[in-house]
Amino acid sequence: HHGSGTSSTPDFLAKVAPSLAIFQVGHRNRYRLPQADVYARYEKMGIGRLRTDEAGAVVLRFRLGVPDFEQTSYRQHHARYWQGR
Repeated sequence: HHGSGTSSTPDFLAKVAPSLAIFQVGHRNRYRLPQADVYARYEKMGIGRLRTDEAGAVVLRFRLGVPDFEQTSYRQHHARYWQGR
């Protein structure tokens, strides 16, 4: 999801009931997505959020027969040198 204002209405999100949203966002994107109100909507509904412009590559690991998944991101394990550890 990129975070535009028309693709994630509250009714849609309530029916789908996601536990995590990954916003595919380029650094300094010219469209300024995700829109602030859309991003806040996910938070208000208790949906976890990751932004690729902040997290880098996102990895989801699923196990057969297990409904939950493990999430990690590139920058979680490879912080930029100026951010320290």
